[in-house]
Amino acid sequence: MFLRLFASLSVAVSLSSCGQNIQKSEVKSYILGVSQEHSAYKPLIKSLIANYNASVGSTVLEFSDSMDSVNSPILITKGLETRDGKVGWGQWSSSTERKGTTVPLPGANATETTKYSLQVEFDEDFLSSNSKESAAGIPNYEVQKLFAHEIGHGFQMEHDPDVKQIMYLDISGEKSFDTYWPRVRSFFAL
Repeated sequence: MFLRLFASLSVAVSLSSCGQNIQKSEVKSYILGVSQEHSAYKPLIKSLIANYNASVGSTVLEFSDSMDSVNSPILITKGLETRDGKVGWGQWSSSTERKGTTVPLPGANATETTKYSLQVEFDEDFLSSNSKESAAGIPNYEVQKLFAHEIGHGFQMEHDPDVKQIMYLDISGEKSFDTYWPRVRSFFAL
């Protein structure tokens, strides 16, 4: 039996509308993976996830070798920078499922669950040229910045107007994470 210890946030709220009880919940569980075609990048992605979770102080990202269990795919695209002028993209998505009655009858019960996921895409040439880890196994700083920035978009963060912050629209140069990690922790209510 495999026990998962990660920040799968589930928040429940009860609402009542015209006598109908609606139990609402949010699930923030991010299981990342890469396609078999890009399996050579798995060690790098696993290292980035481990470093990210250590910085957050909690396991908010998980890696799966099976794409069947992945809800947040990582795409690695040859020529992304040439095509789009960017070395990465990040976005979030959510889906809401409602069970129970859809008609607001007095005493009727319903549940509504919103599940969040993300998708990130990285330029293969950028990853390849910056994939060397330190002797301590820490991913290259340039790749760490890119990964954190795009995952930040996956956690619903917008660009920061401060050029020094990691969520600034351009990740080149030295960046600060001083506002970033608190925002991630807040997103997961940690």
